[in-house]
Amino acid sequence: MRSLPVIAFALISACSSSKSTNVVADSEARQLLIDRNWLDVYPKTERDHLFVYRFVPSMGGGVFQDRTLFKGTFELFSFAATGSDITFTLHETKDEVTSPYTIEKVDGPEPFDLKLTVPDDPRGPKVYYGIKAETDRDGQLLEQRLAATARAAN
Repeated sequence: MRSLPVIAFALISACSSSKSTNVVADSEARQLLIDRNWLDVYPKTERDHLFVYRFVPSMGGGVFQDRTLFKGTFELFSFAATGSDITFTLHETKDEVTSPYTIEKVDGPEPFDLKLTVPDDPRGPKVYYGIKAETDRDGQLLEQRLAATARAAN
């Protein structure tokens, strides 16, 4: 009977260690968070709905977009991020929300290789995807990619 708890412990340890190997260390997480587009989905058509975060300290904060390829709304916010927590200051509502976050290395969905999880996200969903090789200080790369998607859909 003693072997059953040992086996269960070994299985739990194996599952948790394989998950944690994909989670980026706090020391790297903040660097990956900023100057990158974080999308909840990659649009396949010009009418697909998506949420986008971009954290850009050089512009004094970040932007959240609720949009399709051609139409949407945006919200500017301030933030402070460590390697494990983000504090959002939402100027329109005067709310301040602090949430833990994790960034994981993933293999998709295409074209993504990073996954951002914000359990207490004050806007949109809790999971977003990014591309490690991308840094997009002013949003031009996102607009170029979305325009290419629109051309391909037509």
